[in-house]
Amino acid sequence: MARNLSPLILLLLFLSTAAAQQFRSSPHVFGTNIAAGGIDQPRFQFTDIDADGGLDLFILDRDGYLSYFRSVNGTLTLQPSLPAGLTAGSWFRFVDIDSDGDQDMFTSGPFSEVSLYTNTGSPASPVFQLTAAALKDTSGSELFSERFSVPTFADIDGDGDQDFFTGSSIGSVTFYRNIGTPSSPQFTFITSEFGGINIQGGPTAPARAMHGASSIEFFDADSNGVLDLFWGDYFNRSLYFLKNSGTPAVPNIALTDSTYPNEAVILTNGFNIPQHVDVDGDGLTDLMIGSVFPTSEIDNLQFLRNMGTNQQPFYILQTKNYIPMIDAGSRSSVAPVDADGDGDRDLVIAAAAGTVSVYRNIGSAAAPLFPPQPALTFSLAGDFYLTVTSRDLDGDGKADLLFGNFNGRLKAFRNTGSGSTLSFQPMAYVLDAYDAGQNSAPCFADPDNDGDNDLFIGNSGGTVQFFRNTGTNALPVFVADTSFHAPDVGTDAIPGTADIDLDGSLDLFIGNSDGAVWHLEQQTAGSSSFALRSAAFNGFQLNTQASPSFHDMDGDGDPDLLLGNGKGGLLYYINDQIVSADRSNTVVPVSLQLSNVYPNPFNPAAAVTLQLHDAAEIDIIIIDIAGRIVTRLADGPFPSGTHHFRWDATNTASGAYLLRCTARFPDRSVTEYRRMSLIK
Repeated sequence: MARNLSPLILLLLFLSTAAAQQFRSSPHVFGTNIAAGGIDQPRFQFTDIDADGGLDLFILDRDGYLSYFRSVNGTLTLQPSLPAGLTAGSWFRFVDIDSDGDQDMFTSGPFSEVSLYTNTGSPASPVFQLTAAALKDTSGSELFSERFSVPTFADIDGDGDQDFFTGSSIGSVTFYRNIGTPSSPQFTFITSEFGGINIQGGPTAPARAMHGASSIEFFDADSNGVLDLFWGDYFNRSLYFLKNSGTPAVPNIALTDSTYPNEAVILTNGFNIPQHVDVDGDGLTDLMIGSVFPTSEIDNLQFLRNMGTNQQPFYILQTKNYIPMIDAGSRSSVAPVDADGDGDRDLVIAAAAGTVSVYRNIGSAAAPLFPPQPALTFSLAGDFYLTVTSRDLDGDGKADLLFGNFNGRLKAFRNTGSGSTLSFQPMAYVLDAYDAGQNSAPCFADPDNDGDNDLFIGNSGGTVQFFRNTGTNALPVFVADTSFHAPDVGTDAIPGTADIDLDGSLDLFIGNSDGAVWHLEQQTAGSSSFALRSAAFNGFQLNTQASPSFHDMDGDGDPDLLLGNGKGGLLYYINDQIVSADRSNTVVPVSLQLSNVYPNPFNPAAAVTLQLHDAAEIDIIIIDIAGRIVTRLADGPFPSGTHHFRWDATNTASGAYLLRCTARFPDRSVTEYRRMSLIK
């Protein structure tokens, strides 16, 4: 018999508007990975980290964060957390170094040492533990690998264990032979000039021979039993191919090609990371390329499918952006705008290169969906480091755009579209001659509640100015309000506003180049007096530019957060006010991490992932709005690790539901809730 929950608890869970704010990362609400944040300089590796037969993907980007894309039914899906205990320095390599059937990880230390994280879990539930902060060879010297190069492991001598190779910025390769056993590695230094290799430029490198940081990979390119070498060099826009014409016992490696593969020449900005891997599961080894050159903002994770054989591969470029997501380049700024007048919010994203991308909402106002490709792109000639805000500037009922840019000027664009045709054209505006300071960042708001568009403007100096509109929206007159004061947030202040606590007063948010978001609260509704509440709103630390914008994207009555960032993509955070009766005083232990429900809204099935750092008794139920238990997804003991749960609601009516997860540890119980919407 269904057991009812307390109506008071349900009221708090479903309807509370007085609870503490909680903004939850939701990268998949608009479509799988759509709000995953963008990709700039992907140091990547495919590996089956959870032994489920699907290749997962890890990406270490320029923000210093390692991202985990798990293969879910064949689709790479960004996960809310890394496998337990996993962290990375400036490079990483997964390899089963102890031959126990699971993946261990090597990475850089703070300097140029090599660290080892051993997988002490199981193949299906990895748990990583730092077992060597600085590996040493048989002489007692630390293994050395330049921080900005990406080394590799390979069984070059065919003895069944993994040897270590690392490239140097002078164009050579250092070789450490593994003289231990497959289950007990032990490295000894052999040479800093392996094979006599000395890479010094090539046809796609600059005219003057140069060398720099590198990424290397050993792979048997022609399936003849010996490993060849592939080299991505900082100054080569393609790949070097060094063929091994020797044997495992006596390798003989020589440069064969500097524009590999010839049938599909790779031309990125440079510094390419190669991985030969069968990503499409057809039994043929494909080629993946990640470009980590500093200007690799787009087209930086390329998939070349093998259309030949493993003995005679023939590669054809399939895509330059392997994971579909919103990615406008770098340093994105987002404005939710009804660009096509259909009643829902589209997204306008401005970027550092002076480009503007408009993503049309192909879902609905309450359940928006966005494709990874924009419906319209245009550029502001000669302008860079764009930021964008939106209002109706000419009184025609359409949303127009106002841009800030590197030279401090503001430029307005009129919405000249009609129906499904999107179009924005330059227009004269009252602020055309105003210089707001380098990297100007405008944000329309109405803090004085008089119904017209006032303006906050940030700049590269880390300050924000406030201009009160003493005219009208049709004929604005902007006057600097000298009574307004905001703290210096560092570099590149980008403002955004919303009443996030629904108390009738405006909250001001300022992102900076470090990726933090500052939160200021209006002291009295209608005034220009704001007080600092936090210099680290929601704990954000993106390590690249943060550009906040707010809008109620899910139609639940509170503003959600759309966050532009230095990688050029979109980060989306749902304003989730679901709490327990006293959640504001509850500390959630790190031993439990419950992901967002995905997809959400859903039809007919949805999934959730539970990460346990300790074993626990788990009870997961689905509750309807009346408090009835609809179904139970889990009830029993679970070991530490990652666990996946799926609810098939094929025979359940549309509506709002609540997922409740209770974990009972020996010393405590923890309960987490997630809202979910079934729409048929």
